[in-house]
Amino acid sequence: MTNKKFCQLSFIILIFATIFLNYSCKPKAEVENKKLIILAVNDMHAAIENFPRFAFIVDSLREIYPDLLLVSAGDNQSGNPVNDQYPQKGMPIIDLMNMLKFDLCAVGNHEFDTKQDGFKHIINNANFDFICANIKLSSSIGLNIKPFKTIKMPNGLKIAFTSVISLNENGIPDTHPNNLKGIKFDNPFKVAKDYTYLKDEHDLLIYLNHFGFEEDVELAEQLPKGKVDLIIGGHSHTIVDEEQIINDILITQAGSKLKYCSLICLEIDKNYEVKKSMQLIEINKNGDIAQAFQEKLDYYNDNPFLNEKIAEAEDDFSSAEQIGYLMVDALRLQLNTDIAFINPGGVRISQLEKGDISIKDVYSMDPFGNEAIIFNLSGNEMKDMFFAAFALDDYMPIYPSGIKVKYILKNEKNIEDIIFYSEAGEVLDMEKTYSVSMNSYMASVYKYEHLDLGTGQFITTAENMIEYLKELETVPSYKNEKRVEIK
Repeated sequence: MTNKKFCQLSFIILIFATIFLNYSCKPKAEVENKKLIILAVNDMHAAIENFPRFAFIVDSLREIYPDLLLVSAGDNQSGNPVNDQYPQKGMPIIDLMNMLKFDLCAVGNHEFDTKQDGFKHIINNANFDFICANIKLSSSIGLNIKPFKTIKMPNGLKIAFTSVISLNENGIPDTHPNNLKGIKFDNPFKVAKDYTYLKDEHDLLIYLNHFGFEEDVELAEQLPKGKVDLIIGGHSHTIVDEEQIINDILITQAGSKLKYCSLICLEIDKNYEVKKSMQLIEINKNGDIAQAFQEKLDYYNDNPFLNEKIAEAEDDFSSAEQIGYLMVDALRLQLNTDIAFINPGGVRISQLEKGDISIKDVYSMDPFGNEAIIFNLSGNEMKDMFFAAFALDDYMPIYPSGIKVKYILKNEKNIEDIIFYSEAGEVLDMEKTYSVSMNSYMASVYKYEHLDLGTGQFITTAENMIEYLKELETVPSYKNEKRVEIK
């Protein structure tokens, strides 16, 4: 190590030591006091580009805390085409997590985006365990997911980790239902309470949840006091930048896409009283990096297929809504249907710069591999679909093409009426039947009555968009495009 790098490393260590040790668990005189230090991330969504910097931070912290535990609260997958379109889908981030020596990971809903065989391969090749207590697996499924894990620390502390995953209105995690065939899930609140017995057998009980911050708070309020010490959360991408202690339980979460991590200290004294504290650390891309991780990242990024230019944007796209309209236009125009819809969760980026559009950009917008489906639906059937979709889509509107939509709400979570308009502004004939294209996720999860079962097009929505952009060549501005009104 050069003198310069040694000084930089020492400076980083000094900063962390000063901030965290002064701010949180200060040493006490009693020799019986024992500390557990955890570094937690969540919802990384394959943000492998941040790993060289993150690895430097982890290495620096391990200089101070040699027994530091490194954990993820789930959703390692889906968000970077280099990872998502890799021949063995999802393995690049697992490779990097192995290099960094992660200790444990919760199961997030997007772990299932790799499909069951892909997730099985990931579990079998990860050097850390995946845990989830409210998943029900038969032996034939072959996913080695544990309900909890015990970790014995060098200082003698015996730690129990368990986990629950969030379920949507259909009683499953937010992924394509086809990825969950043969798998069932129990109520996360009930299951979480069932596992409080672990505290009787361990010094500390920690919930490594993929449940959402509000749900973690609600859970903490319901748990018996003194049974759970810490909830490390994920799923809602919440940035918890100061201590949140509910019912004597510390709750943390560190945003998403490896922009932050949570440094947590639990200190237990001779009377088994636990002092809890945390510090949110920003993972600034401009800092020093771990060179071995940069070399690995460069290896994965060397992908001529993904870097191929296929079109050019005349203007910046500055919102998910604008990108959603481009995506849904590609679906309608390329498949030649009257109308097309895309769910808001199907649009995974919110900005696209003016200029070259690559295949990588398309898979950044649409990483899921959902098939394009065409239905013949009446206006009334479409209306029923919109009612069914609202809660599942976290009360966000569907992006349309070929029509405009007005949502009339009773309140922020309930629809009073949906009105469809033609592009010319005329109210749509609700008895008429229209050809409608959408992705297979929408076709599977929205529960409403419709006569036509839909016809698969044997092409993913991302592949369809690539074909559309190659033919279009120049993408016009969507800056002033508005197709949805909410009243």
